[in-house]
Parts: sequence; C-alpha cells; structure tokens
Amino acid sequence: MTEKIKSEVISRRRVFSLVGLAIASGLLATIPVSPQVTPRGVELSVDQAQAVTYRRARVTARRVNRRVYRHTRRAVRRGYY
Repeated sequence: MTEKIKSEVISRRRVFSLVGLAIASGLLATIPVSPQVTPRGVELSVDQAQAVTYRRARVTARRVNRRVYRHTRRAVRRGYY
C-alpha cells in the first residue's frame, strides 16, 4: 500500500495549446449558426441579427411632417387656404 504519487509537470506548449483551444471554442460558441435542411442535404447558415428599432419610423415621420408643414406654408402664402 505504499504507492508513490508522481507529480507530472505540464509543459508550456501544452498549456498554450489548451488555452488556445479554450479561446477558439469560446469564440465558435458565440457564432449564431443554425442547421437548415435543404433538398441537397443539411446546410449551416449564419443567422443575421436584426434589431427592432423605431429609428426609421421616427425619421420618416419627421420628414413627412416637415414636408406637410412646408406645403401648408407655401399654400397659405399663395392664397390657397
């Protein structure tokens, strides 16, 4: 029952390869990839992020309001109102 415990030193090369493997797997895990079944087989596609923002609607509404105001002002000047 007298077993010697042998401590093994991990080389720098192995440590760097493990760290690199951990970083690479972490980066690959964050990529949004989804499998798609097609007639040719299974394909991997990268999902596109499409944030829902109302900026475009606000910009369009502001532009339309400015245009309506401008046309009304011109019509009043010309005597159409």
